[in-house]
Amino acid sequence: MKRHIKKLIWFGIPVLIAVFVWWRWDNWFSNEPEPLYVSSPMPDRILLSWSGDPFNSRDVTWQGDTLAKEGSLQISGGSNPADTILYRSSPKIIRTSGGAASYFRVALTKLLPGQAYRYRVANGPNWSDWFTFKVDKPTNGAYSFIYIGDVQDSVNGVSGELFHRAYANQPDAAFMMFIGDMIERPHDAYWGVWFKSGGTIFQTLPIIASPGNHEYYKGLIQTLDNRWMAHFPFPQNGPPNFLGRTCYWDYQNTRYISIDSNGIQTIPSALEHRNWLKSVLESTHQRWIVVMMHHPLYSTSRGRDYFYFRWLFKSLFDKYNVDLVLQGHDHAYGRLAHIENSEDNQKQGPVYVVTHASPKLYDVGFSKKMDMLATNTQMYQLLDVTNDSIRCRTYTYDGTFFDGFTIIKNGSGDKSVKEYAPLNSDKFLQPTKSFIRKSSEKELEKYKNDMQEWEKSKLK
Repeated sequence: MKRHIKKLIWFGIPVLIAVFVWWRWDNWFSNEPEPLYVSSPMPDRILLSWSGDPFNSRDVTWQGDTLAKEGSLQISGGSNPADTILYRSSPKIIRTSGGAASYFRVALTKLLPGQAYRYRVANGPNWSDWFTFKVDKPTNGAYSFIYIGDVQDSVNGVSGELFHRAYANQPDAAFMMFIGDMIERPHDAYWGVWFKSGGTIFQTLPIIASPGNHEYYKGLIQTLDNRWMAHFPFPQNGPPNFLGRTCYWDYQNTRYISIDSNGIQTIPSALEHRNWLKSVLESTHQRWIVVMMHHPLYSTSRGRDYFYFRWLFKSLFDKYNVDLVLQGHDHAYGRLAHIENSEDNQKQGPVYVVTHASPKLYDVGFSKKMDMLATNTQMYQLLDVTNDSIRCRTYTYDGTFFDGFTIIKNGSGDKSVKEYAPLNSDKFLQPTKSFIRKSSEKELEKYKNDMQEWEKSKLK
């Protein structure tokens, strides 16, 4: 009898694995064919960023068709606004199953802090409009930025309204930050959606970003879309196998560390990231440390738990006093606040925020660790940094103030968190339409009970 049971187990386990892989095949391995596309002969998808010192440099990237043998950038401003400097750029051609395009990059250096500049770019003889940007002065004074989670909009989507509302509410922002999954799939059409949504913001305000899983091609070993690297020429100071994907920037009194969490697919890549992060944190002397990564250490969505990222990074975040961890991926909002000397070790360390701006909505899991939760809405965040505090405000798509907190740090480096969020409304906790459609009455009743229990736990 025991022999038959053993045989059944040895036979059953591979069958169950095969069935599970078959069930998850599309999600793990299947890449939708990229529709055919033809790149514009005019300069397109112009983007401003920086890979060097943000107070004397900028990087400009743009796209064109493959007929242009050379790209050009004209810039004027600074101490001699009447003078115009011309830069040349050789094309980098990227071919995909849907078509091909040329990508250009110019690194602008020796810019003057506090000065405004005008620039335009060209593919061959075809010139863009003129755009302006300003280089801030390096001080320990206050500055602001905009933080946006997953976008993943459809063709002809409406995310552009959210981008522009955020910018209108923070017009003095030093930069705009994205936490990956800016696109639905690594297709030219979806890249076009993201750039169209940004409009002229992307040409005038520097963009920094971390890649997400939707910028990757699926497979046993996932690969990052080459267009991501072409659009974002970020610092080459990351782990050797992740240059330009995992990196850090120093801005004013803050070190921003970007981790390509989706690139961590093997034990060697995990250890490479951990060792690199440890060395970066050890050498950090800035007042504030902010980590940006796509996958959250503490998930907001039902059925998700990225425990391996907690195992990899949380002890380092705690040991080296990381202040804030900004994340995406879960298409719901959640905040886990730092509590000094909390009995719950998970609540010690940085403040963790998960957010998204996507029309795709996921249901929350009602983790008791979360201090704020929301679904059924798109959001954006406005952050203000001074030498003594980081203030974060979260707004819904229609401009409703949803969440707010301030991290306060004294001269000794001790931190506290002040919350000023409205009472969490049931409106933002109701199950999504897709969950209602696919769930039984019993599952919906459990969801309601979990929601009520979570709300009660927050009133204690």
